[in-house]
Amino acid sequence: MKCIVCESTNVEVAFILKNGPRYAQKLLNTQDEKGGGRFDVTLYKCKDCGMVQIDPAGLEHDEYFEDYLMSRSCTELYVQYDNELADTLQAKYGIQGKKIVEIGCGDGFFGELLIQRGAQVSAIEPSATACKLAEQRGVRCYNTFLDTGIDGQVTERFDGFVTKQVMDLVKEPNTFLASLGKILKPGAWGLIDVPSWTKTLLDKRYYDVLPDRVGYYTAKTLVEVMERNNFHVTEVFHGAEGEYVGAYVVYEGQKDGLLKDFKHEFEAFNKEFGRLMDSYRAAGKKVAAWGAGAKGVTIFSFSGMDSSSIAYVVDKDNFKWNKFLPGSRLPVVAPDTVREKPVDAMIITGVMFYKEITRQLVRDYGFSGDIILLSPMPHVLPQEELKRLLAS
Repeated sequence: MKCIVCESTNVEVAFILKNGPRYAQKLLNTQDEKGGGRFDVTLYKCKDCGMVQIDPAGLEHDEYFEDYLMSRSCTELYVQYDNELADTLQAKYGIQGKKIVEIGCGDGFFGELLIQRGAQVSAIEPSATACKLAEQRGVRCYNTFLDTGIDGQVTERFDGFVTKQVMDLVKEPNTFLASLGKILKPGAWGLIDVPSWTKTLLDKRYYDVLPDRVGYYTAKTLVEVMERNNFHVTEVFHGAEGEYVGAYVVYEGQKDGLLKDFKHEFEAFNKEFGRLMDSYRAAGKKVAAWGAGAKGVTIFSFSGMDSSSIAYVVDKDNFKWNKFLPGSRLPVVAPDTVREKPVDAMIITGVMFYKEITRQLVRDYGFSGDIILLSPMPHVLPQEELKRLLAS
């Protein structure tokens, strides 16, 4: 047997729970229905990556999922948790108008939350019953399995994806994620969560060991399987009072796809930055910068800037005043220089602090020129956005 995450054969028995049910998340229609008996549940642990799992061989998941349905709107905790996730997706990625695919949508409750926030939601769902309910909520459903049924059926490419409490039931998560990548645009973002094995261990909840749950993920093993399949993890979270461990991710599009694009983006950045500075110089306008931190040092050095393009660099740290940036040799000055030696445009090098720096420039130092931001490409902050920023 192999580890379902790292595919190592260095797997050992962790423990055995006797007399478990055949299914834990599917109820029987009759007492003598197939799957109604008891059997022992053996958990294995990978000694290489730490993944905990059952042996997926013999699980009848195809039959199981075709008749599976779970509603997430029956409890206040689920409703609150899902609304929080939907709000976070909106805040992080601006999902209005974006095409999102949910893998394993159930009755479509979460998909409907995304639709209410302006997203276009499709789903891949093996249960025909679930598909009918989800479609009533406005979710476009493909009644198939992700890893075996999307070829020829799903031709569109999505901006983002969601899969909630699904991958723990998947026998081959690497195949699952590879199939998911086929229907995503490069750079697509995603949300994934699974039941937390850490929560189970800490609370000593043996009853969380389900015979139809293949994988028992921690934050570490969830990150491991995502990164192995070209999904960069940008944030890990624990939700619903710790019941679930989840991650926000970005899909590379191919192995090392982001790294391969990095050189081209670097060259494009420098070209655009140079063009922008040339336009100010040609118009006889002066430019300065705010921020003598590491980002400012590298940006101006890599882009070939010097005092012919940038008059000075402002920083609030008095230990940096009257010194010079390595590479570009630009002088570092105190904030009062903004008043004493006015310029027509100010570059903000501290990408994560641009809002507060912009407010300080305008409110505290009376700056009225252009604000130049550097992410994702050098550009002048539009006046409409500047007004909203100052009003907030």
